Amino acid sequence: MKSIFVLSQYLILIVLICEFVGIAAGENVKKSVDDSRDDNGESDDSKDESMDIPVENETNNLTCTRRQNSLMHEIRSAKAKEFPFMAAVMSHQNEYLCSGSVVSNGLILTTAQCTQQPISYVLLDTINDKKDEAVTLHITKSEKFPTYTGGESLKDVGLIYTEKHNSSVASKIRLSNFTSSRNLVDLVGVGFGLNADVGQTKELQYIGMEHRSPYDPSDIMRAYFDCIETKVMTCYKDTGGPIIFNNELVGIVIKGQDDCTKEMSSSYAISKRMADILPTYTFKAWLDERIKKNEDQEPTALATYPSQPAQRHKVKMTVYSRVDGITPHFSILMITTTLMFVCFA
Repeated sequence: MKSIFVLSQYLILIVLICEFVGIAAGENVKKSVDDSRDDNGESDDSKDESMDIPVENETNNLTCTRRQNSLMHEIRSAKAKEFPFMAAVMSHQNEYLCSGSVVSNGLILTTAQCTQQPISYVLLDTINDKKDEAVTLHITKSEKFPTYTGGESLKDVGLIYTEKHNSSVASKIRLSNFTSSRNLVDLVGVGFGLNADVGQTKELQYIGMEHRSPYDPSDIMRAYFDCIETKVMTCYKDTGGPIIFNNELVGIVIKGQDDCTKEMSSSYAISKRMADILPTYTFKAWLDERIKKNEDQEPTALATYPSQPAQRHKVKMTVYSRVDGITPHFSILMITTTLMFVCFA
């Protein structure tokens, strides 16, 4: 009986193996038929899908051809002290107006258009436009570039003078000695609320862009953003802020981009124009003169970016005993014990 039971178990196992082999053979036959169809012709559905593949000769939907060493990147939020030279220019109604850069103690570089607004004070040492989270400095006066007449004037640059501050509040940014924009390709733009909606807190943000107008006779640089896989809202709703290359100031944003793109692809190029930039070399001589005059009046050295502002010194308080032969620690103990006795008496 035992041998019959074992034999029945083997028979069941053999039947199961045969079933598995049959199913596998059927699948192989089906696969070979499908493969032969793919080799000999396509179905209507596959033809329709192949028509959706973009081609490079489409003028409105070009395939991306990014440089391998491109430093472009999506809008990112700045960390505390990441850009210690940034200033937020505010109005009498505590409304944010524009960005600026500390170029000397009490001297903020921005646009001439910004200086024509109802400016009241600036915020330093902050990553947003909230007054209670920043160092506040009142504006004493402002100045526009001599040839600026408003409207379409190219030299849209101005200076804001503020109260002096100590070296622990901010760093200053170094002016670039570039005399041409030909070699400037990858640029970093910094500003407040680059993609913020009206009424939202304007956070300090930055974005990596590409300069694509090296031979513009008007000396205006144009920065573009393209071929990046991102779902971050992409626009540039700020002016007056710095454009940085190799940690130096190479220009200021005189015109941004209010039209936001919700999503971008790394496959299709749309050549989104982000900002118009006035190069530093177009006004550097004028600015150098103003900086020198400002520092001669009251020289207060500031660290130069990327160096951080000087550290605030903490005051250490030491209690000394007036009783000879008694150590300070024992004196403190006696004072504490006496106070406790008085309180509980």
